[in-house]
Amino acid sequence: MATLETQIAQAQNRLKDLQVRARKISRTEDTRRKILYGASVLRLLREADETKSLKLRELLDERIEREKDREFLGLRPLKRATAVVTEP
Repeated sequence: MATLETQIAQAQNRLKDLQVRARKISRTEDTRRKILYGASVLRLLREADETKSLKLRELLDERIEREKDREFLGLRPLKRATAVVTEP
């Protein structure tokens, strides 16, 4: 019985190790993907004609929402909708 429990514990530990490794690979691939897409977009911004570059900047501007990120990239602050309270 003890050897069976030991084998189960070892298998569970191997499973945990494999899960950790898989998460690390996934994060690494996600980071690589972001770097490659980001580099491609920056190249497009540099090489595209003015009209296409402006349109791409508008698309990016619409999707970057965090104020810290917008500030870092030199984008104007987003206009936040303000709640209007009306009294009956």
